[in-house]
Amino acid sequence: MSRAVCPGLERTASGYVCTYAQRPINPFQWYCFGDYFECPIYVQYMKTRGAQVKAETKPSQTVQPLQQQAQQQPQQVVIAAPVATTAVRVEAAGDAEDELIRSSESIISRFEGNAKTLNDKWKDYENSVQSTRQNWEVEKAKLRRYMVILERIRNKYSEDLKEVELRRSMGLISDDTYNKLKDSIQKKLDKIGDKLKELNARYQEVESTINQHYKRLLMTTVTPEISKLKLSLAKLEEMYRDGKISKEVYEKLKAEIERVIS
Repeated sequence: MSRAVCPGLERTASGYVCTYAQRPINPFQWYCFGDYFECPIYVQYMKTRGAQVKAETKPSQTVQPLQQQAQQQPQQVVIAAPVATTAVRVEAAGDAEDELIRSSESIISRFEGNAKTLNDKWKDYENSVQSTRQNWEVEKAKLRRYMVILERIRNKYSEDLKEVELRRSMGLISDDTYNKLKDSIQKKLDKIGDKLKELNARYQEVESTINQHYKRLLMTTVTPEISKLKLSLAKLEEMYRDGKISKEVYEKLKAEIERVIS
């Protein structure tokens, strides 16, 4: 059954217009469909028109006494007007329904595109995390070897300082030579020591960040990676029990695996 539409509602090329208020209006936020006779604009308009136009009423208010209907019977010619009005209302209601459908489809279409974009971005994120972690594991092994070499060089400079001190105490070098050697070695020692601290801090930051993203990926993505890591942990336990690896290596590898899967 069609809904009642306010006779003052008109649809134009730019939208809906209330002819009573002479301004654009959003019929879905007002009383234009259904209970338009309760609309303050409609009520005020009917009051200003006075007795010239009889305001429309609810269907329940249209029932009249039989005697009154009989008295009005000769005026049957006027009955044709509401039929045309009803046709206009039905057409307006149909237009409103079409507009609702178009608006609904527009919203869904827009967010369908957004959802697809999110899926594409998430896939890119997954690939980026996996690729970065794999490359990091390869390069990290090189990095740790380089840092071990730098630590050995630092230790060598420390030993050189002790040797210079010993040579001086034994009278093998003069104070002038001692001071020159000490200053030279100390500068090298300080430089490599400071650089090692910086490299270690940056290394830990990169390691922590990549692991955070990897754990996030494992928690939100269906992957056999967790099962593989748990299997590796069980194998590690077995190797340690059989004495195939030292306690130091066991604890280090176990901590790395648990940090990822926990």
